[in-house]
Amino acid sequence: MAEKLLLELKANLEYLSVTERKIAKLILEDPKKFTKYSLTELSETANVSQGSIINFSNKFCGGGFPALKLKIASELSEHEPRPFSVVENSDGVRDVFTKVESGISGALKNTLALNDEKTLALAAELILKAKKLEIYGIFRSGAVATDFYYQLLTLGIPASYVSDVLTCAASASILDKDHLVIAVSSSGQTKDILDAVRLAKSNQVPVLCLTGNKNSALAKLSDVVLVSAPCGNSVSSKEMEMRFSQLALADTLCAYLRNKIDTDGEKRYFKLAKILDSHSVND
Repeated sequence: MAEKLLLELKANLEYLSVTERKIAKLILEDPKKFTKYSLTELSETANVSQGSIINFSNKFCGGGFPALKLKIASELSEHEPRPFSVVENSDGVRDVFTKVESGISGALKNTLALNDEKTLALAAELILKAKKLEIYGIFRSGAVATDFYYQLLTLGIPASYVSDVLTCAASASILDKDHLVIAVSSSGQTKDILDAVRLAKSNQVPVLCLTGNKNSALAKLSDVVLVSAPCGNSVSSKEMEMRFSQLALADTLCAYLRNKIDTDGEKRYFKLAKILDSHSVND
């Protein structure tokens, strides 16, 4: 599925450089008006150089400024400015629940649009080929990394979750090409995750990342990049929606892998279920 530029810019606005953000904001404020700018007019309006506009065009659509305008024109649809929050003071708790559900649903649809079949299949292939997996995630991303780890464990796939900033780097330094690093970072710019991934790459370890910023330093270091997106309806809900998008990507991979692992997969599942059940209290 082809990526949508308006969606990508909307989801990653805060991760762009200052110059790129100026151009992106003009696009998002009025995509239709943007398609009517000449290169000179846009340069003057955005207060950026023509070279910067051409670089932006090459980066985001693989062509020059005319190609960028054509791509924007082909996507002209539903763009609205984002409020800080869609929740109002008069909303009841159930009203808020409805709005949260709508945001999550939109985030999942956007995430599906940004990840094609080939990329998802490559991610699953990396997991299946690895002798062992190490998953890195810090702060909010740690919740996603932990959940991913437990799901892989139930599939009988050897994995470990590392969140301590020093342990990430130390552990990455002793991995080899038969391992796989899965790095989770919404921004793709978390220094400690980047340090660990660079160490892993120096040992030829393949890297799969889950990030909201496909142009981030982490994405550039990774072999396979899965992009998580928010709904984009409000500023305050972005991180929550991104978390659900990343969880959905992990859930999707594990559900797919469940049908791809060997015939002992079902036995492992019920064996673990029995272990967990033995720790439950039966009244």
